[in-house]
Amino acid sequence: MEWTITTFLLANLILILGSILQMATGVSMGMIVVPFLAIISYTLVPVPIIFGSLPFLIMMVYKGRKHIDTQNMFQVNIGMILGIFVAIYLLKNIHFDYLGILFGLFILLSVFISMRVKSFKLSSSINYIGGFLAGLMGAMAAVGGQILALLFQNHPLESIKATLAFLYLIFSVVMLVVFYLFGAFSQAEMISSFYIMPGFIIGFFIAPIFTQYINPKYAKIMVLSMATLGALILIVKGLI
Repeated sequence: MEWTITTFLLANLILILGSILQMATGVSMGMIVVPFLAIISYTLVPVPIIFGSLPFLIMMVYKGRKHIDTQNMFQVNIGMILGIFVAIYLLKNIHFDYLGILFGLFILLSVFISMRVKSFKLSSSINYIGGFLAGLMGAMAAVGGQILALLFQNHPLESIKATLAFLYLIFSVVMLVVFYLFGAFSQAEMISSFYIMPGFIIGFFIAPIFTQYINPKYAKIMVLSMATLGALILIVKGLI
């Protein structure tokens, strides 16, 4: 895509807002930022947003390192890796014009799952299946974080935020390596990643100013509402 001052400011403003909401609730910012970044350009999803988020995730992991729950990590990660490989195959065989519709449908699916699934007990099968869906949806539309959030939703809030940040970081590194090996990580995407990186970093440092005033319950409702709106806009855009 061709970057202008307007697109630079708009993209980073979206990411600042998404970073604040993720640090307040633990809900993946992908649900809120992906549809609006995709409206700017489909090329910002998934590789640039994932690469650009690495500094943000590293800082979140370091900040919450004492609260990370590693008990189910191995099984979830195996599932995520399998999902990533399936996603790469699908991305290579989907026409570019249909990506908006695909992203929109994945986001709506994430919203639906978040609203309908309230509680369940973690097990090996759930870890593998949840990891696979997170890898598939994350690699295709950068919205796999909501699946991971559902897996660990019964943990304390600080543990949710730290554990999910750690999983997002592992997922991001693995996905970027796999995309690079399959020739799906271009120089243009690398440049875009650096253009949107400031939004993540600024969001991390200013989030504490706002998070103390945000009720996680109402913030989640706002995230789901904005994600739904963005997804519907993407679908309509892809159909006309």
